[in-house]
Amino acid sequence: MTRSSLFLCHRLPFPPNKGDKIRSYALLRHLAQRGPVHLACFVDEAEDLQYLDKVRELAGGHCYFERLDKGAKAWRSLMGLAAGKPLTTACFSSARLHAWVDQTLRSLTVDDVVVFGSAMAPYLLGAPIAPERVLFDMVDIDSDKWRQYAACSRGAVKWLYGREAEKLEALECLAAGAFGHTLLVSDFEADAFRAIAPASAGKISSLTNGVDLEQFSPGGFENPFAADELPIVMTGRMDYRPNYEGALWFAREVFPQVLKFIPNASVHFVGAGPPAQLREAAGAGVVVTGTVPDIRPYIQFARAVIAPLHIARGVQNKVLEAMAMAKPVVATHDATRSLGVTAGHHLWVEKEPRRFANAVVEALQGPDRDKLARNARGYVQVHHSWAGLMQDLERHLELLRPSGDLRGNPAAARSAARPQMEFSAPCKS
Repeated sequence: MTRSSLFLCHRLPFPPNKGDKIRSYALLRHLAQRGPVHLACFVDEAEDLQYLDKVRELAGGHCYFERLDKGAKAWRSLMGLAAGKPLTTACFSSARLHAWVDQTLRSLTVDDVVVFGSAMAPYLLGAPIAPERVLFDMVDIDSDKWRQYAACSRGAVKWLYGREAEKLEALECLAAGAFGHTLLVSDFEADAFRAIAPASAGKISSLTNGVDLEQFSPGGFENPFAADELPIVMTGRMDYRPNYEGALWFAREVFPQVLKFIPNASVHFVGAGPPAQLREAAGAGVVVTGTVPDIRPYIQFARAVIAPLHIARGVQNKVLEAMAMAKPVVATHDATRSLGVTAGHHLWVEKEPRRFANAVVEALQGPDRDKLARNARGYVQVHHSWAGLMQDLERHLELLRPSGDLRGNPAAARSAARPQMEFSAPCKS
């Protein structure tokens, strides 16, 4: 049976090259396999403009794309601060997108409604649809990320981050109470949010992230490393604070201890947007690559993969991808607490610099490295297949659909014969 969907997300769900886009792309792809998807999102990176036609083709429904550059984000955030709103939602607030959502719901038959991320929740609070029809994929508790930022900041920045945590948590609780069901990326996140929003506890559950097991499998890649080095690899967007702070911690406090045991070890921080302080840390076995065409060769030929994060929410895709490629992984507790993994069986989990360094040495040349790598691949195959996870998503959607032949809102029947319009904001590079 063909089913149409309305899907709202804060960022173009393609290419699936970082955390939120991996998940939003998986949702879009699944929804599009069942029927047309009416998609609305922002395009906040100029290089993503080249993918608009591909996303339109994949969605198969009406699409609204709105360009959002750094200047617009800053201005909207400033206005949100003055208005007492969360900066996250103010940044992604648009009267044109609001109008598009209202028009779509009034003029088209929509079977399923999915909103991805807290930033987009306001578009369906007060929209012309029963809120209990909405599936809210909150992904992770974004407010807690800001709370963690506040805890390790000072002065005005500490106040600003604390304010954002408070405002955003209020919105998250409001949305969870209004919408039909709320999904978090792990049992850990779901349990934590139930404690924050106890009135909505009965309609909060988890749906973890998956991995494309065909894409993230050992393949015929060219080795990017020198023959005489034992490479350690960390992947991820290096302009993301938890990533670059974790990379700096490893480079400064952990890696020198690894070199005492393995002088030919090297560490490669692989990902776009490394800030100046991380670029300055390069040298003496520390490599900062910046953007690379494909991270998989770096993972495949890594002797060990690390995830040294000390601020983390949700599932770390970098960990799952390395495990899927059967690599020995060393990570902090913060980077793994949302996974059902066992330390010492699937990977090494440490936090203190010396213990982390010892674990890296074991991952590089210890007797159990191959066994843990095989266990890691097996874990991902069993627990993180997108096909199985999308079956769970479908069960949630089924419970939110109204009964009867008309699955859209009542206005759909009156307007089914009218020409269907598509309008979108200009996307300028």
